[in-house]
Amino acid sequence: MKSLQTELVERGLSDARTGEVEQKNTRIRGKSSEQLSDREWTELMGSNRQTYKRVNGAIRKR
Repeated sequence: MKSLQTELVERGLSDARTGEVEQKNTRIRGKSSEQLSDREWTELMGSNRQTYKRVNGAIRKR
C-alpha cells in the first residue's frame, strides 16, 4: 500500500522536495461552444418520446 505522500507526488499534485500541495482551480469550467437547436433540446429532454397505454391487458401506442 502506497503512502498518501507518494501518490500525491506521482499524480503531480505535490512537490517531493518541499511537500507543498498544489491547489488546482476546479470551479471554473470552460463554456461549450456548441449551440443546440430547439429540436435537439427537445430530443435530449425526451419530450417527443412515444407513449404507451394498456388496453385490455395489451400495451398499445397512444
